[in-house]
Amino acid sequence: MECEEVLVRLWEYLDQELGPKEAEAVRAHLDSCPGCYPAFGCGRALLRVLARQRMTCAAPANLVQSIRVRIMAS
Repeated sequence: MECEEVLVRLWEYLDQELGPKEAEAVRAHLDSCPGCYPAFGCGRALLRVLARQRMTCAAPANLVQSIRVRIMAS
């Protein structure tokens, strides 16, 4: 894989949405490319911060209920 394709597919890789072959190709590229690896590290760090934030903040119950009602209505 070339750098451009890896960077386009990076979020799919971080979200574990790629198939095994594509994921391995991205991983192999990241392991050997000093230009792309920082983008991976930044994305991974962002996902960790968001995961921690999700654990410390909760949406108000009335907002959650309102969203559920809208989803069910559509």
